[in-house]
Amino acid sequence: QHHGENGSRALTEYSRRQVVQSLAALGLLSSPGLVASQSVAKSLSLQQTGSTATLNLAPEIAQALTDSPLIYLTPIKLGGDYSRCQSKVWFVVVDGEILVCTDQTSWRAQAVMAGLQRTQIWVGDVGVWEADFKAHLALPSLRATARIAQSPKLIDAALDAFGDQYPVQWLLWGNRFRKGLANGARVMLAYRPSSAPL
Repeated sequence: QHHGENGSRALTEYSRRQVVQSLAALGLLSSPGLVASQSVAKSLSLQQTGSTATLNLAPEIAQALTDSPLIYLTPIKLGGDYSRCQSKVWFVVVDGEILVCTDQTSWRAQAVMAGLQRTQIWVGDVGVWEADFKAHLALPSLRATARIAQSPKLIDAALDAFGDQYPVQWLLWGNRFRKGLANGARVMLAYRPSSAPL
């Protein structure tokens, strides 16, 4: 009885933290306790899908991935320049990779299809990206190699992780992601951290 009550209380608290994190990602919450709530909820999600420890990252970057519900990313052109788009996106960590589900026509997806696999990722949330936006450049960052995920097992695990990590948004976007992946309108991009210098 006692253990059952503790278990129910823990599950309820986990659900509350998920909702807080999701509302924060939507920009609907801002409070002094928010960072702690995000961190706990994200940590629980990562424990289920694949810890940031499996990414072999510097501690500050691993912590940032644990704390933040969002990342900014951009493909790197052949000449070494960043692409013009460095937008903010949802992500999950599964099996040692950072996964992003995106529209097949997006520049980040088209870049991978064109062979531009090198990617720069900044971890955190400092506002909506737009042309000439630079605030994200001060965030913890890493270099990664991108690919289009093909494994149904990995894609399913990523979708489950998205649902755990963004439960409120998932009510609207879950079926859209799944349908888009099924009909080719969306792709799942997998980013594996690289040891290449920044």
